[in-house]
Amino acid sequence: MNHTLRGQLMNRLAVDAADSSVRAVVIQGSATSFCAGGDIKEMGGEPAVVARKLREGRAIVESISALPKPVIAGVRGYASGAGFSIALACDMIVADESAVFQSVFVHRGLIPDLGGTYWLARQVGLYRAKEIIFSGREVDAQEAAELGFVTRLWSRDAFPAELQSLASKLAEGPTIAYGLAKRLLNRTFETDMSTALELEALGQSVTSASHDHRDSIEAFLNKRPVTFHGR
Repeated sequence: MNHTLRGQLMNRLAVDAADSSVRAVVIQGSATSFCAGGDIKEMGGEPAVVARKLREGRAIVESISALPKPVIAGVRGYASGAGFSIALACDMIVADESAVFQSVFVHRGLIPDLGGTYWLARQVGLYRAKEIIFSGREVDAQEAAELGFVTRLWSRDAFPAELQSLASKLAEGPTIAYGLAKRLLNRTFETDMSTALELEALGQSVTSASHDHRDSIEAFLNKRPVTFHGR
């Protein structure tokens, strides 16, 4: 994860956010590694350089969080450091049996960035997050699934087809509803029940007026399959 890759990822996320034909987004690396983390050659240095790197990383994580469409992290091999943080920022993580997650920052005398402290504690609980971050140990695919931050775990051979199937199903869903639900869910730990109910009511007034909702009612009454168009 270097300056060039951060720029490419930011640009791709901006394109996907603006393109109404994109209904779901998959972030994945190679067949053998999701992301090995930050480029060692870019670590340290002048404060201004470090600040620029962190601004770029923040923009990526905030773009993923704000994208009003499902974002899936498809993890094979290592998701380390910044790669782990980016995976956690996605709406769901799916993996094959080779996946390994590691908050490697402690081994470099650093703290997690790109939201690594924020998302991990929300996924596994405060004490488990501290143990994973303080130890910097590897969390294999099976443990990640047991901890709950990997939601689907497939064999290496099945992974490509299963990931494509999941992304396609999400892309065929009600995009407006996904986007609003995502927005509320990402705020759920900072929101009291009264505020959550009010935000749900406001969101429901938007989804109730959508083409997808109206068409789903018509489809139900006419006993035909519904086709969502994301509008």
